[in-house]
Amino acid sequence: MRIPGKIPIKISPFFYVTAGLIGWLNSMGTSRPIILVLLWIVVIFVSILVHEFGHALTARFFGQNPRIELVALGGLTVQEGKPLRGWREFLVVLNGPLFGFFLFFLSLMLLNTGWFTGAITKAFLQIFIWVNLFWTLVNLVPVLPLDGGQLLRVIFESIWGGKGLRYALFCSMILAGSCAFFFFFVGYFLVGAIFFLFAFQNLAAFRKARIMTDQDRSGDFTLEFKEIEDLLNQNQKEEAIPRLEKMREKTKRGVLYNMATEHLAALRAEEGNFKAVYELLTPLKKHLGPEATLFLHKAAYLQKDFSLALELSGPCFQHFPDPEVALRSAEAAASLKEIEATIGWLKAAHQGGIQNLKEVIEGETFAALRDDPDFEAFLRTISKTN
Repeated sequence: MRIPGKIPIKISPFFYVTAGLIGWLNSMGTSRPIILVLLWIVVIFVSILVHEFGHALTARFFGQNPRIELVALGGLTVQEGKPLRGWREFLVVLNGPLFGFFLFFLSLMLLNTGWFTGAITKAFLQIFIWVNLFWTLVNLVPVLPLDGGQLLRVIFESIWGGKGLRYALFCSMILAGSCAFFFFFVGYFLVGAIFFLFAFQNLAAFRKARIMTDQDRSGDFTLEFKEIEDLLNQNQKEEAIPRLEKMREKTKRGVLYNMATEHLAALRAEEGNFKAVYELLTPLKKHLGPEATLFLHKAAYLQKDFSLALELSGPCFQHFPDPEVALRSAEAAASLKEIEATIGWLKAAHQGGIQNLKEVIEGETFAALRDDPDFEAFLRTISKTN
């Protein structure tokens, strides 16, 4: 569902499913569970929408073009335009919870006036009070990606620059784990599970952030890299290659440097220049994505760096269970006289459907292993199956 406007709104159907589940968990055992579930859905919808408008209206005030998305686990405001930093970003983040507190106080005031005496209306206001107080307080816990964590990140970045993100992620990881155990202990299992998920997300982000630089957080560098990716998507490779090389020269290290290097290596692999692939990717072997790992695995094998090829075999085959990957891994292991690894990878190649495995094993690469008893036993097994 999409609602157009100066601040467009997109609503996922899973948002209603999650809201309904929360309503059902809080309505079981009551006399009117269906009505209460519907009330919960309405309250959650209005509350999260108002919260996100707090972010979006402030971002728009500072010249950005925000849009709101309501997804399964809540809402988010996507800010397009020149990135905000410092106190402006702080206010954009802070105004979400402030709008939530406004809804809480408004609902509390209306309930205390005594104007509303109907059971359903009072239940409606009570749910509004509970949702906006509870969620706003939870949302201010300094754990990313919650608003409290974003405020912590903004403060840390204003003090320590690029390192501030790493410090914020580390603190978020510890606090998220602690909150998960606390909510599990008091019986709020759904909230505990969400914080447990946040802890793992922060751990993964912390590992990636260790290589981030100030250039990675620069809007100009990010925009330039997006332009390069657009060229690649349009198959304008000749224009993209020199810009990728310049991006590497400008950034020197970090996430954008790694991504530019991976793109450049993929282009060199298409050309069949695996020596260049090897030189580009070897220094980044611990930070490569699955496809770049596959390229480096082949490049290391062709450059006869069999130790590196064997090191990458497991991660590579996990993402790309191709018999050719298994065969290259077996040949790399055989060149290093790693008999157990050789047999294991040959079995994987055989199970993957390599037809001429017997002929391959008779090649020079495996000659030094043929006298080994375990290898001889494996050869006999292959002969029987063929």
